[in-house]
Amino acid sequence: MWVILTCLLSLAVWWDFKTHRIPNKLILLGMCLGSIFSILPNGVGWLNALLGWSVGLVVFMPFYLLRVLGAGDVKLLATVGAFVGYPAVLLVALFSCLAGGFLSILIALQQRQLMQMSRNLYQGLMVFCLQITSGGKTSQWSMVTTQRRLPYALAIALGTLYYAFMHGNFLSQ
Repeated sequence: MWVILTCLLSLAVWWDFKTHRIPNKLILLGMCLGSIFSILPNGVGWLNALLGWSVGLVVFMPFYLLRVLGAGDVKLLATVGAFVGYPAVLLVALFSCLAGGFLSILIALQQRQLMQMSRNLYQGLMVFCLQITSGGKTSQWSMVTTQRRLPYALAIALGTLYYAFMHGNFLSQ
C-alpha cells in the first residue's frame, strides 16, 4: 500500500512542480486505489477510508476558501485520507502543514524574502481577523500572496511519509 501511495504522491509532486496543478485523473486513480486497499486484509476498512477521505477534504477546505491552497491540494489530502483512514488523516494534515511552513521558510530564506513573507502573513491575518470581527463575507477573505507559490503536493507527500515512518507503517506493509 505504501509503495503505491508513495508513487501517487511522487506523481502529484512532479505535476505540481511542472504545472502548479494536480490532475483530477491522478486524484481519481488515488481514490480508487485507496478504496481497494481499504478492503484488503491489512486495509483500514471501507468505512474508515470514507471517513478519512471526508475528513481530509474538510480539513484543508478552509485553506482553499482563503485561497492559500489550490483545489488539487485539498483533493490530494482527501486521497491520502482514503489510504490512511481516520484519525490518521488528521496527523497527516498536521505534518503536512508543518512541512509546508518549513518549506516556505526555506524558500523565503533562499530568495532573501523572509521579511516580505512575514509582512504578507501578518497583513493577511490582520485582514482576516478584522473581517471576522466586523462580519465580513467569506468571499472577501484572502491571504496576501506573492507570485511564487509552493507546490503544496510536496508538503503533503512529506507529511504523509513522515506519518508512515513515525508509526512504523512504511516498512511493514
